[in-house]
Amino acid sequence: MNHPLTALFLVMLCTLAGAADEPRPYSRDVAKWIEVTPPPNPSDDYSNFMYRANWSTDEWVVSQVDGKVRAVLKADRDNESQTARPDFPMSASVGGGDARYEPTLVLRTDDGWLAAYNRGEFGSVLWWYSLDGKTKYQISKSRVNQFIRHKNRFFAVEGLAHMGYSEGSLIELVKRSGKWTVTQFVELPNSGEAISVLPDDRFCVVTSDMLLAVSLEKHMEILLPNARWGGLYPNSVTTDGEGRNIYIGMRQFVVRYELADKEHRTHLLVPAHSFLNKKTY
Repeated sequence: MNHPLTALFLVMLCTLAGAADEPRPYSRDVAKWIEVTPPPNPSDDYSNFMYRANWSTDEWVVSQVDGKVRAVLKADRDNESQTARPDFPMSASVGGGDARYEPTLVLRTDDGWLAAYNRGEFGSVLWWYSLDGKTKYQISKSRVNQFIRHKNRFFAVEGLAHMGYSEGSLIELVKRSGKWTVTQFVELPNSGEAISVLPDDRFCVVTSDMLLAVSLEKHMEILLPNARWGGLYPNSVTTDGEGRNIYIGMRQFVVRYELADKEHRTHLLVPAHSFLNKKTY
């Protein structure tokens, strides 16, 4: 027979566990966030700091809204369904086998939809669908991580970073003879993870280990040569309204990088210290 105090203790534990899983309020205005100073690198403290960040369950997605930089948890962004998608089925086989998957990314074109299915080391594929979904064809097996439309042209960053291996490209999607095709616009030093446009019309490209600027004339400038954020999986990038700072969304942090900073320093931002993962697994 259970003791009444034991039962009460179990109820309290369950209540506390449930409370820990409740949504935490945060400001979406990154200007209101705080900066976290990591331990000196290299050091064991720094390695542990980055290890805990890698195990964080928070993943931030950044964007610019009315000249202000906003960040939202990926789970919240997915629930709000901000990206328009067609209402017809788009599941496809990726990497062989009978399993079918929904696209990780879609982009509307004048004649239909581009749909990227990216399962990392398990395979990837890029399809085109007509507006009504009745016509489709495979374009390539590119590992697309993000689309972007610029100057009425269609681009994407693609690549794979896995187990110390990293390669990727900035690609352009061009319609030739009535069909969409992929051409390599610029080969990147490593996997292309996120892309936006700088005020000077160059692409701002986040790779697994670097921050780059690429012009439409294919000139590449390395803004940050050794970012050390590969284990935090950058997913989005934007600038502030003045174009002075670049903001990168990733696991646990939003990184701010000042374009005029000759020392190439990065600043790690969180809504509050409570958003720092303190667990190790």
